[in-house]
Amino acid sequence: MDITLILILIALNAVFALSEMAVIASRDARLQHLAEEGHAGASTASALHRDPSRFLSTIQIGITAVGVVAGAVGESAIAEPLSAWLERSPALAPYAWPIAFALTIVGITYFSVVLGELVPKRLALLAPERIAMLVAVPMNFFSRLAAPFVWLLSKSSDAVIALVPKRPARPPPVTDEEISVLMEQGTAAGVFHESEQAYVSNVLRLDERRVTSIMTPRPDFYVLDLDDDEPAIRECLARSPHTRLVACRGGTDNILGIVDAKDLLADLLEGRPLDVASRVKDPLRVPETATTTMLIETFRAEGRQLALVMDEYGEVQGLVTDSDFLGAIVGDIGEPGTPATPGIVARDDGSWLVEGGLPMVDVQDALDLGELPGEGERDYSTVAGFVLHQLGRIPQPADHFDWDGWRFEVIDMDGRRVDKVLVSRPPP
Repeated sequence: MDITLILILIALNAVFALSEMAVIASRDARLQHLAEEGHAGASTASALHRDPSRFLSTIQIGITAVGVVAGAVGESAIAEPLSAWLERSPALAPYAWPIAFALTIVGITYFSVVLGELVPKRLALLAPERIAMLVAVPMNFFSRLAAPFVWLLSKSSDAVIALVPKRPARPPPVTDEEISVLMEQGTAAGVFHESEQAYVSNVLRLDERRVTSIMTPRPDFYVLDLDDDEPAIRECLARSPHTRLVACRGGTDNILGIVDAKDLLADLLEGRPLDVASRVKDPLRVPETATTTMLIETFRAEGRQLALVMDEYGEVQGLVTDSDFLGAIVGDIGEPGTPATPGIVARDDGSWLVEGGLPMVDVQDALDLGELPGEGERDYSTVAGFVLHQLGRIPQPADHFDWDGWRFEVIDMDGRRVDKVLVSRPPP
């Protein structure tokens, strides 16, 4: 009878351990979704999950009580008969009780840990939400019964914590790292496509990326110069792969605004004189310190799809469009008729050929680089800017430096601009 009682106590301990792990390991969003679908116990499990202090105190009371009772019962049910049996041996008779007591403690502890803790907790991790819904109602009832003891334990814990000089900050319910890990696990399990994982990862970094990392720099503008004659403007429109062009007068140092190619084409098709100046629109302007999330919020508020990026001196540094924002998430799509070219290419020897204008964050992802110099405060966003930052001068072809286990070597220069960089492992 006493042995049966011990087994019942171990089983009860297993129920407490199973309930604890299931409720704690459950995702509250999943429990709330199940509650909305009408699953019994889901709302109660969600309430227990959101109030871990009361729930854990209740579980601790139950496990402690079970342990104390199991020890007391084990002494009379196992230790005493075992001691009497050991006393039959003359050699063991003087030590019969200590040996019997120790063996009883070891035996009860072993089965309590394996059957009462480890096995139920591992089972709970297999389907935490499902098990949490099953145990939520009885555990909630037990919590109500143990409410006076829980109140005493909670107040005692609060009193002790109040003595700590600085209370630890409560972590956010969900972090970017946790979402990334879940996406990686889901991709490995086949729940998500690899491209979906990449999209989510890019979205989580949007507020960390400045518009300078996705803009088209001023030297790469496709411009329409108002000082050109009409045949030159017609030829420019015919060759342009873009639907919107930068209007200037005498070069990009004097940018006037933006011109929609469709407006000029409409004038030509309807036989009207080609008056580019009248079609110039004043574009939206954003500071180069703006992030990509600030940009899209500005686009939405202003009803715009294009903006000029300005530096602190009021000079135009680049052009950014809604397509650039989309490219920051899904990759470069390009204008219609202009297939996107990869800015980073893996070579057979394990090295990478990188465009100078590629955002440095993309290289960080591809090469798994650590924190960059001046992370969060740096005044560069592209590979070319990183090279200039490290070398401290205008580089020449074959100039190189090592960083985080990689060698960055300038392969090609376009005037004073870094055009191509070879990234490889340095020789031993």
